[in-house]
Amino acid sequence: MVNADIHDAATRWCIGSRRIAWRQAAGAAAIVATLTGCSSLTSLTGGGSTPPPAPTAATAPPPTASATLPPASSNASFTSRVKSFFSGDSSNITTAAAQTTPGVPAAPAIECPGVDYRQGAATLAVNSPGSENAALGLRYQASFVQTARECIVRGADLIIKVGVQGRIVVGPAGGPGPISIPLRYALVREGLEPRTLWTKLFMVPVTIPDNQLNLPWLHVEEEMTVPLPPGDELEAYVIYIGFDPDGATPPKPTRPAAKPKARSR
Repeated sequence: MVNADIHDAATRWCIGSRRIAWRQAAGAAAIVATLTGCSSLTSLTGGGSTPPPAPTAATAPPPTASATLPPASSNASFTSRVKSFFSGDSSNITTAAAQTTPGVPAAPAIECPGVDYRQGAATLAVNSPGSENAALGLRYQASFVQTARECIVRGADLIIKVGVQGRIVVGPAGGPGPISIPLRYALVREGLEPRTLWTKLFMVPVTIPDNQLNLPWLHVEEEMTVPLPPGDELEAYVIYIGFDPDGATPPKPTRPAAKPKARSR
């Protein structure tokens, strides 16, 4: 029963979302894809290689449109290439021909689903318990900075890899120490009846050092695997990411129904 409740809560988190209105993209950047996939970048602040200043604790920058990039490949792992790109080191990003296996038909070229931010879940503010003043009681605020994704067709499966870079701003009530960020990924087929195809919640560990009020965090998911959809159905797919603090709280166990008392004769 508890597992079913968790699944229902995750489904509501995903199905309840729709594409958000985006501002015009500020620029494009290059990130590499492997095999016969595609690669693209989403940035909340533009396509520059240097991350922008962090948002203040009171406000966060609005998302911008994602930029689709041409296919490329590299021998480097997706995680290492994402780290290199997010750090502004483009020396490890190289373009090469797609890898093929002799005698095996090449996988079809596809357009990787775009990354959107779950409406109302693009920032996470955590206050001290019992704090009456929301501003002074703020421990920290988490937000997104940029994302990268890559799609690979392997047999009858579509493998999607997503990298997320975010930022932590420490508030007046915050301080050094470990915290956990509830980050949820969801692959949704949008339409008249949206359907959640894949979803997973991660508790991303972040350690806040002494005397540092602003620091980045990073998470990479490489195993989002679903059956390859037929025809142009992939165009309706959307990768949603967002903070899900409610999903990190286990639901209360449901009490079993009381058995009816036997009637006395």
